[in-house]
Amino acid sequence: MEKRGLIFDMDGVILDSEIRYFEVHQQMFNTLSIPLDPVQYATFMGKTGDEMWEELVTEHQLQETASALLEEEHRLFQIHAKPEECGLKEGVKQVIEQAVALGYDIGIASSSSLQKIERVIRHYELPITHYVSGEEVVRSKPDPAIFRLAASRIGHAPENCLVIEDAANGMIGAKAAGMEVIALLDDRMPMQRLEQADHVARSHAEIEEIL
Repeated sequence: MEKRGLIFDMDGVILDSEIRYFEVHQQMFNTLSIPLDPVQYATFMGKTGDEMWEELVTEHQLQETASALLEEEHRLFQIHAKPEECGLKEGVKQVIEQAVALGYDIGIASSSSLQKIERVIRHYELPITHYVSGEEVVRSKPDPAIFRLAASRIGHAPENCLVIEDAANGMIGAKAAGMEVIALLDDRMPMQRLEQADHVARSHAEIEEIL
């Protein structure tokens, strides 16, 4: 493949964290008496937490504010979804090593905070020096801005970049930026819409075959 920029989403692609977030949200939804619709939940993945809670507060006319729910979410994540305890997705280090050997320039485009991205890179000793957080753009995924900025940081035009995403919002943003998209599936999570995916992989081993 001639693409020479490779951009990873972080949660659910590098870090095996989405399943833990899902379990925390199941707990919070139950406490708030909100039905957890898998189809709707899939639309939240890849977005920032405040966007999800603002939508749910309005839809269900909750007494709690979105900011208060976001604060509680962060508190529970620190208990149940610490990055150091989530572990990496199986095979991701091998994909990174192969990509480096093939001459790809690698970056991360994540809706997570800069502090968390740097924490993950440092703890797992990932050979990645270029990354973009949703904090750095006016609108995060599915807006394409985060991907365009990531392409700039790894020194490639968007059309020369390949993106690995697990969430439809990320796939939409990457395609809108003019990039090629690999969808990474996870049978433990609500199914994502795949219209924007150029390739579909069920594991990082399958991604190795695509590169």
